[in-house]
Order: sequence, then structure tokens, then C-alpha cells
Amino acid sequence: MSKGKDKVGGSKQFRWLPPMHEMMLKILAEEAGKGNKPSSTFRAGSFALVAKEITAQFGVECHPSYVDNRMRTLRTMWSTIQTLRKKSGFDWNDNLKMITCDAKTYQEEVMAHRKHADYLNKKIDFYDELAIVVGKDTATGGFSKSYVDLENEPDNGDSAEFVADNVEEREVEKGKNAVESSTTGSGISKSRKRAHAPSTADDSVLTDLSDQLRNIAVALKEINRGPVDYTALYNEVMALTADGYSEDMLATAFDHLCENEKTARGFLVKNARLRKLWIDGFLFSQI
Repeated sequence: MSKGKDKVGGSKQFRWLPPMHEMMLKILAEEAGKGNKPSSTFRAGSFALVAKEITAQFGVECHPSYVDNRMRTLRTMWSTIQTLRKKSGFDWNDNLKMITCDAKTYQEEVMAHRKHADYLNKKIDFYDELAIVVGKDTATGGFSKSYVDLENEPDNGDSAEFVADNVEEREVEKGKNAVESSTTGSGISKSRKRAHAPSTADDSVLTDLSDQLRNIAVALKEINRGPVDYTALYNEVMALTADGYSEDMLATAFDHLCENEKTARGFLVKNARLRKLWIDGFLFSQI
């Protein structure tokens, strides 16, 4: 028994499972909120706390030095994310915490840096926690909660993966900014308001955008209720044979979606163009 434990817990062989990664980020985000990250590094006690909690929760021997080593990996990950965000051809969706790009840009980037596929056109899990733990952000609001509070919060399904439509997304953002500008400008003098009053056509555009956003929100809410309809999912995936995809390729994509429920929900939300974009990215990642 001790032999197996040593294999998992050894310094060079310690494996960070996804639940351990999540626990570490949430605890350290909480520690930062308590003032235990006075600069770019945490106090030693914070790493000791993470090691203690992981040992107790997962039954493996975790040392503070393992946490320190993991921090180096996270800093490298964060550096890659920030580099991609600033790179030409890539956009950032702050609502979905996702770096987006078109199929051509995606393929060029992944051909040059295969591992960058992990950060493109998919939600970056625990982005806000990463920003606090290895970035320059400070812990405020929800990150001042305890780890226990965060653990007990329900999963609202927001981590489904979406491939953003860059054109439509920019139009929605324009609409949102226009609404915000209209609200902010409520205190401007009446004479100036009369001089720059929006036209009926502008009001119609904003109304249409508002309706679109509302419909998207309703669709997302509805699709996250109840189990995934895998028969409908299969039919939607296989319908892409009409666009030239082989049945074998689509069957592989369908199997992947069946194994990833949140990704499957996201796929069903997308329109036809975005579904093809997702299929292209998935098939390319299988090469």
C-alpha cells in the first residue's frame, strides 16, 4: 500500500488531478483575499494549507514544495494565455472567459504551437482564480468567500464550451455599449440631448439587439435544463454530412460530445456556421 502511495506522492511523480487543481486555485484565491499574497508570491503558510487540504481530501501525500512547483506551471499557463489574448487575430470574450479566433487563425496557431489548442475557442476554466493566484488581480467580492462556501455553490452550467462568432459578437457588444452610453448620458443637459437625440432607426436596432440577447439567454437557460437529448444531438451532428464531412469523422465527434455533456449542450446552442467551426477545430485536434 505504501508503495502505491509513494508512486503518486513522490516529488517527481506527483500527479495534479483536475479536482486538486481546482482546490488549489480556490484556496489560494481565498488566501489572497485574506492578505496572504502581499506581492507576487504567497506566504509559506498558504502553500502549507493547500498541501494539507489535498492530503486530507484525496488521501495522497502532498508537500508544500509540490504546490510551489505547480505554481510555476500555472505561471507558464497564464503567460501563454495573456500572450494569445494580445496576439493579432484573436479576440477575448470576457463573459465566457474565452480566447476566440476563426478557423484559419486557429489552424495556423495550432500548427505552430500544438498545446495552444487548449486555450482557443473554449472556456478557460477558473480564469478569475488564475488572475488572482498568478496574475496581478486582487481578490475582491466572491473570492473573499471561504473554500467551503465555493465548494457548496451549485453548478449553473456556465462552463459549457462555445466557439464565439466574432462578427455577431462585435455587433452585440456595439449594442451593449450603445445602451450603456444611453444610460450614462441621462444626466446630460436637455438642450444637448435634443441636439443628439437617437433616431427611430437607432432605437429599432437597439431593440432588435436587446431581443436577440434575451432570446440567447432564454435558449441557454432552457438547454441547460434536464438531460441532453442524445438522439437529437446525433441527428444534428450527422446532418453535417451534407456539408462534406464523412460519416466516420462525425461519428468520432459525436462520441466526444457524448463524453462531455457541457460541450454537447454548447454544440446544440450554436447555429449551423458555428457548429461547422467547432467540428473543424475538433477534427483538426485529432490529427
